Amino acid sequence: MDSYDKALLDYTTRWCNFGGGDEDIFTEFGLTPEMFYRRVLALLEQRFVTELEFPARQYLRAYCTEKLTASAHQRRAHAVGL
Repeated sequence: MDSYDKALLDYTTRWCNFGGGDEDIFTEFGLTPEMFYRRVLALLEQRFVTELEFPARQYLRAYCTEKLTASAHQRRAHAVGL
């Protein structure tokens, strides 16, 4: 894992208990929050992510999935003018 990917995981781990820190993701990583959470999910699926124990990986997977689901709901609501 390179330092950029490690920084993504560290950021997610640090902010997941506080709602995510989404407002700073683009300035920190150059990614939209949706791209960020998709990339973190992909990292969590890789076998070499050994510095996170299984429960932490499961928690972060659920957290990222929840963030992506909320983002999709917001896009749909915006599209229909809610």
